[in-house]
Amino acid sequence: MNDNVIEWGLSFGSHDSAISVFINDQLVFATEGERWSGIKHDKQLPPNLLNFLRTTYGEPAKIYYFEDHYRKEHRRKEAGQPSKPKPTIWTGNDVFHYDSWILTGHHHSHASWGYYTSPFDTCTTLVIDSIGEWDTMSVWKCANGKMTKISGWTYPQSLGLMYTAATIAGGWRGNDEEYKMMGASALGNGDKEYNILKELFDSKYNFHKGWVYEGDRFEIAAGAQKLYEKWLHNITTNITGPIVLTGGCALNVRANMLIKNDLYVPPAPNDAGSAIGCVLAHKKQKLDISPYLGYNIMKPIVLDEIGKELTDDGIVGVAHGKCEFGPRALGNRSILANPRKKHWKERLCKIKNRSSWRPFGCIVKEEDVNKYFLRGKPSPYMNTCFFANQNMNDFPVELLHEDQTVRVQTITSDHYLYPLLNDFPVLINTSLNINGKPICNNEQDVEDFKRETGIAVL
Repeated sequence: MNDNVIEWGLSFGSHDSAISVFINDQLVFATEGERWSGIKHDKQLPPNLLNFLRTTYGEPAKIYYFEDHYRKEHRRKEAGQPSKPKPTIWTGNDVFHYDSWILTGHHHSHASWGYYTSPFDTCTTLVIDSIGEWDTMSVWKCANGKMTKISGWTYPQSLGLMYTAATIAGGWRGNDEEYKMMGASALGNGDKEYNILKELFDSKYNFHKGWVYEGDRFEIAAGAQKLYEKWLHNITTNITGPIVLTGGCALNVRANMLIKNDLYVPPAPNDAGSAIGCVLAHKKQKLDISPYLGYNIMKPIVLDEIGKELTDDGIVGVAHGKCEFGPRALGNRSILANPRKKHWKERLCKIKNRSSWRPFGCIVKEEDVNKYFLRGKPSPYMNTCFFANQNMNDFPVELLHEDQTVRVQTITSDHYLYPLLNDFPVLINTSLNINGKPICNNEQDVEDFKRETGIAVL
C-alpha cells in the first residue's frame, strides 16, 4: 500500500502558469506550463503536463492555489473590469475544482516562496509586482519561521503596472517583453519620460489603463527604469538587515544590483514561483531548494566534448538532467559560448533571432566573481547584474552591456560546469531556445532546436 501524501501547488490564470509536486512534505518537481505547451508565458496548465504528473507521481490528496478568486473578483468589480469564471483544471475526463482547493493570497504566496527558501532566518521580504488581488507591493517582517505583513500598496498604485504600460508604449509586448525594455534602458537617457511617468505615478494614475505616449523606445525604457529604480531605492533604503525580494519586478536584474543589503531573489520570483509558495505558506517550513526541478533528460554529462566544442567552434548547447525552474537557464538547458572566439555575439544573436543591442549573461566561479566585477557576490540564480572591473578588459567588449554591466551566474564546485571554468574562466550563458519559444524542456524540444539552428547540443 502506498502511504505517500501527494500535494500539488498551482499558479495559473494570468500568465506564467506553473505547478509543483510535494510528496510527504518534500518538493520533488516544479515546472512552468509553457515548457509543456510550447506557448511562451502560457497562462494555463496544459493537459499533457497534468497527465504526466498523475502518471509519474499519482493522484494529489491536496491542491493549493496561489490566490483568492473571490477577492480578485471584488477588485475587478470595483475597477469596472469584466468578471472571470472560477479556475479549474482538466486532465482527461477529470476536473479539479477551485472550491476544493486550499487558498493562499497572491502576495502571501510570493512572500512565502521567497522567505521559506531564503538562507535567512530573520529578514524583510518585499513583494513587488503588477497586481495580486488588491496588493501591488507588500512588506513582510520574517523571523523564526513566521511572517507578518506590515505595510504595502494597493491597486491602482503599482510599479509593475507602470513598467508594463511603458513596455507597451515602447512597442514591446506587455507581460512578456519587460526584460527587453530593461535591457533597452541602458541605451537611452529618459529624463523627459521619467518626469512624465513620475508625475502620473505621483498623481495615482491607473497604469492598468495603459499609457498613450509616442517617443523613442529607448528613451521610454530609460525613463521607466529610472522611475522603478528610484522607488526601489525609496522602499529599501531604510531597511536594515537582509532583504528577500520577490514578485515579477524582482526579475529586474539591473535594479536589483542597487540593493546594498544582503539580498536573496529566488529562482522564478514571478507568478511561477508561487506554485511552490502557496504550499509553503501553509507548511511554514524552510526549504533547501535547487532550481533544477523540472523534466529530467537522463543522459551522461560529456564535459570533455563540451570543452572541445567551446575551443573549436566557440558555441555549444547543453541539455541534460532536470530542467531549470524559472526563466533563467542555469546550465541544464543552456547555450554556452566562449567569449574569446570572434563573432560569438553576432552568431548567438542569429541563432536566437534577437536584437544585437541586447546583452548576454555569463557564468563565473563564485570565488572569482570579485576578480572580474565590482562588489561581486554570490548570484546562483542569475538574478542580478554587476559592473565590470579592469580585469574584464581581457575579454572582448561585446561581453559588456552599454552600461558596463553583466548579468552573472556564480557557480560552486558542486556544479557540473565548474571544472570547465579552469579553461574558460568566463563563459557566456543564455537559454536553450530561440526568440518567442520557451526554454527546451524534453528530448523532442532539443531535437527540434538542433534542426532549426544547426548547433551541437550535448
